[in-house]
Amino acid sequence: MPVHISPASFTYIYFAGVLSADNTSGNPVHCSPFALSAGDSEARRFDLDGQFFEITPSATGLPTMRDKDVLIYCVSWLANAMFDERHNDLSRNLRFTARDFLDFSKRGIGGAQYDGLAQALDRLAGSKITTNIRPPAEIKESSDSFNLIRYEAELDRDGRIDAVNIELPERLYYFATDWTHVCAVHPDYFMLTPLHRLIYILAKIQCGEWQPWVVSLNELHRLTGCSSPLRKFKNSVQGLLKDNSIPEYRIEMDAQKMTVTFYRLPEATPRFVPIPVNRSGCV
Repeated sequence: MPVHISPASFTYIYFAGVLSADNTSGNPVHCSPFALSAGDSEARRFDLDGQFFEITPSATGLPTMRDKDVLIYCVSWLANAMFDERHNDLSRNLRFTARDFLDFSKRGIGGAQYDGLAQALDRLAGSKITTNIRPPAEIKESSDSFNLIRYEAELDRDGRIDAVNIELPERLYYFATDWTHVCAVHPDYFMLTPLHRLIYILAKIQCGEWQPWVVSLNELHRLTGCSSPLRKFKNSVQGLLKDNSIPEYRIEMDAQKMTVTFYRLPEATPRFVPIPVNRSGCV
């Protein structure tokens, strides 16, 4: 029987990486299998120091940053249960109602939102990850290829999704229930654009409590998987400087050196497990 997700049990919002690089590697693979918008059907591959990570899209394209909200919902449930020592609530097999998920992710409850959830589930379930990144020894799942989720939808009398039964891959479940791999997410995360969400999570992974993260604009462009030209991407980053829309961080750009620096704000919230101890992996 799947464990039913109860929104009342959420204290914090968390995310965890789909993968974690081999701890013996000094240069972990940082990448995003999530597209910024629906319809991106180009497979992605990331290589570094002999390690690789590849995602093959579903028939309707790569999962998007908004689709990732489904994983964040499940990870938040598991991480809160772990910290609260609710061991009976820890399971790879979860069940949630569509309405609860839409409320959690700050979406509307109209037909378009229910249709969007159905499309997100199809993209997540249909996309396949292939990697040679070794999982921790505790993980029994040894395959180098797996899907992001498996699911079954329960429909109401009008044919609309009423509830979802979901199975998480063993790797994601392991990281979601390991405090060194989960990371608290600001409550305003769901108000961000897809690009701003991805930049925010990259900053969470890379930027220390006191140590800023300095990255070249070219590298930031690569890490986001943004398909727009670098010039347009630069304009988007400059927009962050004007509206300061990334919570928890102050951002500066050196136009001459073409670098971007992220500083974690002293008053950044939430404070509980704000930065993952193990920062390797996939966002």
